Amino acid sequence: MNKSEYRLYSDVEHDHWWFRARREALNEILLKIDDKKEKSVLDVGCGAGGNFKLLYNSFKSADGVDNNSEAVYYSRKNSDNKVELHDANALSKIETHYDLVSFLDVLYHKDIINYLSVLRDTFEILNKDGYILIADGAFNVLSGQHSEYVHGSRRFTKRKLISDLESLGYEIIISRYWGFLLFFIIFLKRRVIEKIPFFTSNSSNVEQSSPFVNSISYSLVSWERRFFKYFNMPFGSSILILAKRK
Repeated sequence: MNKSEYRLYSDVEHDHWWFRARREALNEILLKIDDKKEKSVLDVGCGAGGNFKLLYNSFKSADGVDNNSEAVYYSRKNSDNKVELHDANALSKIETHYDLVSFLDVLYHKDIINYLSVLRDTFEILNKDGYILIADGAFNVLSGQHSEYVHGSRRFTKRKLISDLESLGYEIIISRYWGFLLFFIIFLKRRVIEKIPFFTSNSSNVEQSSPFVNSISYSLVSWERRFFKYFNMPFGSSILILAKRK
């Protein structure tokens, strides 16, 4: 991710509708984990560090690693958590074991040499009955200029990620798509608008929204989450998975 994005994320991830709505979806998934006050977290690719206070605050402890010094700077600035400069491709070198290891928009990144190896190494640093939490982009058809700007090189399908995790010995607890309405909006932008000659974008899709746009967007995605509460979305712009080490 471009260095300027970390400063932007640091400024907006507390209130921006997309971050707020996805955190709510992830918090709903984390309800499946009992006794969080006794459990430790490692957030791989922790970025600007907002999730330490906003997502993992109910856990006993939460550490972070990121391969970008700018991310480490903002994570340390925004929290008191232990954050280290470390490559996600070398998780096997981490000596501490954790009850939950999370990858929030990390596995898609071009710096991930082999995401299966990363998932395999994660298995080894999890405590017995530990969990892995994944949130990442869905469907390659949604790739576009934003992907290039944030250094994305792959997107996934739920079926493929489930198959990969199960082959490595994980038990799937929850798997779902997220961002049903967003799928259509992003598809239109990637497949139509970005195909217009001379159309270019010099930034990612994350930006400071007006209070009105922020409120409306958050309300729509929140309504969607309630609507799909009792059955899975058929598709979406992102994939959310919680799996357990057997």
